[in-house]
Amino acid sequence: MARMVGVISILVGILICMSIHLDVVVVHAMRTPASIFWDQMLPFVQAIPATLKVSVSPVEGTATADQFATAVTGAMSFPALSAKFCVAAGLVCDEDIEIHSYTTKKNSSSTPEVPIMGRHNMMTHASAASRTMGITTINDFQLDFFLEENLVKGAYMHLADNLFDPIPLRAFLPSTVAKVLPALTTANLPKLLAAFTIDKNSRMAAMMATATYLCESPALPGEQRACPTSVEEMAVFVASEVGEQLEVLSTRGAPTSAPATTTTTTEEKKLPPVKVLSYTKRSLGEGKNIVVCHNLMFPSQLYYCHHVTGTKVVQASLGSSDGSVIHGVAICHMDTTLWASEHPAFAALNIPRGAEACHWNTQNDLIWIPTTSSTTSYD
Repeated sequence: MARMVGVISILVGILICMSIHLDVVVVHAMRTPASIFWDQMLPFVQAIPATLKVSVSPVEGTATADQFATAVTGAMSFPALSAKFCVAAGLVCDEDIEIHSYTTKKNSSSTPEVPIMGRHNMMTHASAASRTMGITTINDFQLDFFLEENLVKGAYMHLADNLFDPIPLRAFLPSTVAKVLPALTTANLPKLLAAFTIDKNSRMAAMMATATYLCESPALPGEQRACPTSVEEMAVFVASEVGEQLEVLSTRGAPTSAPATTTTTTEEKKLPPVKVLSYTKRSLGEGKNIVVCHNLMFPSQLYYCHHVTGTKVVQASLGSSDGSVIHGVAICHMDTTLWASEHPAFAALNIPRGAEACHWNTQNDLIWIPTTSSTTSYD
């Protein structure tokens, strides 16, 4: 417990420093108080991911946070208060926001993809919005599967959106609010919608329903799972699963907006393939103890984090057709025996259940790994 408390205070301190000095960290290469603090407290972390730079709550420890926490505790809904808090806290509370990874195709025609509303899943409270149909596990967000044997220098790969994440980054909730927020379950969905004044028939409501559905679903046998809504919650989970000496990896250089694609009446045209310029395979020993955190849509920053074993982390420089280089991070699962038979990787790679399968992580996902590991590079 003492170790967890230490990591929590370290991570909170890092993120607060980052929020204060973000402009310096991003613009200048010189050493700043934030980077010095990072080096002293977590010396094995070589870089500060952009996803963590912007995640600290700008209203941590303020009267604004306390006022909203009081309203949430009393299950009170004040639209004006919610709107004010969303802006001040750096949240995304737009009811009509459209995220294409949460949409389902109605048919193979050119009909636009929209979230399916109005149908109530049996696991969703009757008075709450329906979750986005077609998403039953976190794996349904994954698109870019590949076989490790095909990752060779000079090879070409097709990526759906060149690892762009359509889910925008938000700030975590301040700790006072995160502690009193109802648990992320489908039964609590009406309370969650009320807290942020989200209409139950909106796109945001469907995505919040999806988040609660995923976060309450049981993890795979042998896995541990958490859906942190605050810096403290993430630190507790990561420290308990990986330890103090860790490194955090994330995909860098992905597009900052969705790559332009066109559609025909039969299928969506693919983006030009990316070229593998170089790659690094990290050790299997390291892959026995990692935490992968996937970005989920919710008004505040929310991750679906799970401790996975039997994996290998792969990093690669991928050259895109516009001349940019994407520094991608992928996870290779060495044994998929426990995966559901309908897992999308099996159809995408034409492999049986149990075979090794790899997938790229989008730019806002985080991979926490122990630092005591070895790598093999292929330049």
